[in-house]
Amino acid sequence: MEIEWMICLAFMAICAGIDIRKKEIPVVVLALFGGGAFLYTMIWDGKAWNEIFYSLVPGLCLLLLSFCTRESIGYGDGLAAMAAGILIGWRGCVTAIIGGFLFSAVFSLVLLVCRKAKGRSRIPFLPFLTAGLGVFYVVWQGV
Repeated sequence: MEIEWMICLAFMAICAGIDIRKKEIPVVVLALFGGGAFLYTMIWDGKAWNEIFYSLVPGLCLLLLSFCTRESIGYGDGLAAMAAGILIGWRGCVTAIIGGFLFSAVFSLVLLVCRKAKGRSRIPFLPFLTAGLGVFYVVWQGV
């Protein structure tokens, strides 16, 4: 279980850096990681199909949210959550998404109070999703 978390955190950190710099996540990177995570899960982890499907649901919900908000949250965030969910499971993915929303809300509030941003300003979400994932991992490990 530990190696899946390390791989997932490394992938999310790389994608978060790309998201901060370019405001987008390359689909090729997401497809390679998602495909690799799927193969790893099927070959070495031996998860059942229903468990893999459940682990995709949080990312699918983010994709639906992306569509409904006209990409206020980008499609790449949902695809990254789907890839991460395959490795860490639906519980870890849901917790990371909730943590990401909380971190981004606090950060946005600070920017608004300091007048560094306006109501329609855009900030990348994947760094907050990565922070939520990291905090959940640390709490889960009991560090």
